[in-house]
Amino acid sequence: MTHAADPASVTGIILAGGQSRRMGQDKADIGYRGQTFLERAKALLYASGCNSVRVSGRPDLQGGLPDRQPGQGPAQAILDSLDAISGISSGALFIPVDMPLLEPDDLLPLMTNNPARACAWAGHPLPAYLPAGTILPAQAEIRSVKNLLARFDTAWLEPHPEQIRRFSNINSPEDLTSLPRSE
Repeated sequence: MTHAADPASVTGIILAGGQSRRMGQDKADIGYRGQTFLERAKALLYASGCNSVRVSGRPDLQGGLPDRQPGQGPAQAILDSLDAISGISSGALFIPVDMPLLEPDDLLPLMTNNPARACAWAGHPLPAYLPAGTILPAQAEIRSVKNLLARFDTAWLEPHPEQIRRFSNINSPEDLTSLPRSE
């Protein structure tokens, strides 16, 4: 059953359970503009109106959510997180820990488009908003975030050209050196 979401009861979820093989270090701990990627992500979700923030794949951290089957990727982590917040939040706003250029303007439209419907930016499966309390697809059927969003009948918003760079993941040391260093 789907129910309308109150934007004030949206949980922000940071996807941070990856192994960071290409980066060679935990991406959550990378410093950028005076904060770690994880601190930036938390601040961003609170600034976007989320009433609480959880960290998927990191039960060792305060607010951490365990992955039921670690190493299964972000789609599985999203399903695990939705299951964990069912009954306590109207929906979840998902961002990867490795998108340090995101801004509140990149997230607010996702939550306010239609709080009873999943929403993401066209061509970019993350960040994404998903309503809680929906019947979740069988986890074995989901292989990618894009496939998962298709199962939710996602509304795809058209991004502005200046937003597209902010949707870039920082996956390697080379990506990290390409980040702008000043505000």
